[in-house]
Amino acid sequence: MGSTNAFTPQAKQPLFSFGVISDVQHADIPDGRSFLGVPRFYRHSILVLQRAVQKWNNCKKHKFVINFGDIVDGFCPPDQSLSTVRKVVDEFEKFDGPVHHLIGNHCLYNLPRDKLLPMLKIPSAEGRAYFEFSPTSEFRFVVLDGYDISAIGWPEDHPNTLEAVKFLQEKNPNTEKNSPEGLVGLERRFLKFNGGVGKEQLKWLDSILQEATQMRQNVVICCHLPLDPGSSTDVALLWNYEEVMNLIHRYNCVKVCLAGHDHKGGHSIDSHGVHHRVLEAALECPPGTDAFGYVDVYKDRLSLIGTDRMESTEMCFDPQAER
Repeated sequence: MGSTNAFTPQAKQPLFSFGVISDVQHADIPDGRSFLGVPRFYRHSILVLQRAVQKWNNCKKHKFVINFGDIVDGFCPPDQSLSTVRKVVDEFEKFDGPVHHLIGNHCLYNLPRDKLLPMLKIPSAEGRAYFEFSPTSEFRFVVLDGYDISAIGWPEDHPNTLEAVKFLQEKNPNTEKNSPEGLVGLERRFLKFNGGVGKEQLKWLDSILQEATQMRQNVVICCHLPLDPGSSTDVALLWNYEEVMNLIHRYNCVKVCLAGHDHKGGHSIDSHGVHHRVLEAALECPPGTDAFGYVDVYKDRLSLIGTDRMESTEMCFDPQAER
């Protein structure tokens, strides 16, 4: 009996852990509200980030941190965009380890890709913001660029911008392309503040998932935009989430999809047993409250331990999905 008990704590040790936060959307402006009237605390959100970094560092066990995008708000005065992005990045840099940044729509309202990506140290070629990394041999993290096809962030004459503008003209009849008026159900995602994953990125994703399958790795997908209607409101979804998920579902290696963007947060398990967890926004924390967390990674599950407004979530891998 004694020897079994001695090994029990060891069995419960995670393979590794990482910190998570999303939608800080800091700006040195008075508090405001979303289009739906939800309060937003622009100055306080950087304090949430500071407390997150302090807590992650005190833990002394996190291998890295993932920021799920939107570090500066679109209402940030344009002459302060550069300095505010730098200010928030500096806070992330205080973490004792690597930080992996995703880009969101608010990041792109403030700075074009060619300025933004180097500041976030995103390993990119030709302005692309998708990449992957393996913290251990058993796991691979795939970061998608949800604004690959987008009417924001690229130069106006860029093929990706032109493709996005054409797409929005076909899908959204409103003059104001951020308005879902008249759009029904899932059509309400066809808004300018969302975006899509392009053909080149889909090809790249396919090759990564093939490789991960051969290497018997579990895959965690990270994207600013949610990929499942069960975890998100209609207006927050990736334009071509079905196309991306159809590709993902051709493999059994993807276990969890993590996202931001839809500030209230959410969790669902799709028809193939993949977990979708949308993280609660730091921006919507009233003074004195927090929304951040860390994830303990095990062979058979991801365990999100949330602080305050970020809900803790146990994400057990589907035993039916054989690797």
